[in-house]
Amino acid sequence: MSENQESDNSRPSLQGRRRNNNRRYRQKRSFPECPICNQSVKFLLTAISVGEENKPAHFDCVIKMIAEKQSLGPREKISYIGNGNFAVVSGKPGKDLNIRKIIEFEGRESTGEWRKRLSRNLKNR
Repeated sequence: MSENQESDNSRPSLQGRRRNNNRRYRQKRSFPECPICNQSVKFLLTAISVGEENKPAHFDCVIKMIAEKQSLGPREKISYIGNGNFAVVSGKPGKDLNIRKIIEFEGRESTGEWRKRLSRNLKNR
């Protein structure tokens, strides 16, 4: 017998073994739909409230939507500056960043129910 055959015989047999079927399965979550691209929003921590109903939208979708509505110069882009506000900026961050226009996108008083639930869940951890 060769060495390979001897080592194969020393392994325990997998026949007759059963998989562990007592695993816990997660329930499928239902994710809200982005009102801009109509895809599910799976990462609510990075979502932005959109519209009168304050529905969650993908951060990238919001940036694209704002960029399409603004007349951007050749070196300008849309940047998030915090608290639901975006800006039309030019230059390099940390050096000569110029803000041409501030765009208030998310109002402070118009918080969606999805964000309130998310905040409560994060506080309870």
